[in-house]
Amino acid sequence: MQTLLNHLASRLGQKPFVSDRQGHYHLHIDNYNLFLRQQGTELVLSSPLSWRHNPKDPSCTELLKTLLQQVTRWGRHAPHALTLDESENLILEARLDLDSLDAQILEQTLTMHVDLLEQVMALLSETQSSPQWKQVIWQP
Repeated sequence: MQTLLNHLASRLGQKPFVSDRQGHYHLHIDNYNLFLRQQGTELVLSSPLSWRHNPKDPSCTELLKTLLQQVTRWGRHAPHALTLDESENLILEARLDLDSLDAQILEQTLTMHVDLLEQVMALLSETQSSPQWKQVIWQP
């Protein structure tokens, strides 16, 4: 995996990537945080989305349904999924088989990941900025 990441860094004109204490690699591309880690025979690419699921809020549930519909569309061309961590925070994630992975595929996946991040973040910001209408009952 380190050889693959070194090759990617040289293709991108960057210094070799260095992992943190947990073995995670932190990349910052187009103002997005991306994390790479090895999990078994897979390379996991993930990005936190700064959105937390609240099962008691109907608008959160509707937004989650909309996002999951997007995942179905992505599945035709991208290895990405949406996951919730143990704290109910939403994460965009891709799992890649290390045995068949090369620098070109990784670079293409990183590009797709950033494109999907832009789509998801636009949808999240659109939903968060839209007014939450409440019915007001006029009483004389």
